[in-house]
Amino acid sequence: MARTGDEPIHARSALGLRLALTLAGFVCWAVAAAIMLGAGERVLGAVFGLIAVLAAVNAAFVVHRIRQGPHWQPTRTTPPYRPVEDDRPRQPRPPREPVSERTRARRYLLVMGTCVTLLVLAWGLVRLWSVPLAVGMSLVAMVLPPIAAVIANAGWDRGPGPDAGRR
Repeated sequence: MARTGDEPIHARSALGLRLALTLAGFVCWAVAAAIMLGAGERVLGAVFGLIAVLAAVNAAFVVHRIRQGPHWQPTRTTPPYRPVEDDRPRQPRPPREPVSERTRARRYLLVMGTCVTLLVLAWGLVRLWSVPLAVGMSLVAMVLPPIAAVIANAGWDRGPGPDAGRR
């Protein structure tokens, strides 16, 4: 595929490969759903079926893009192009206000408190009624610590101190 020089911004996808991988994923997830439903695992079969449906939707979107022509599905003979640029002048966004360390700490503690609360409720109380729900709550809790770290570090580089502007 020909390079335009600005690939990170305006990359063009190899849609044929994406379609092949999506269809392979669809077949795998649909077969897994059928096996699980045949084995009596309704919840797991439904989850696998939902993933198969999402793969089918993705395949339909890729086919739509392929039918839009060489702009979306370039070949070796398609010359590089620059996307159409807007002629209107853009207003620069004003810089965001710095976030105090106290505010960042509170946000971090709120998210981590939610994480700990989910874990304690899941395995101390909810597991008595539904183990799959407790596992689901644990999976949600598993995602929260990285989010809390991002929240705790957001805005520290905009303050007026000696570290201002550094990353």
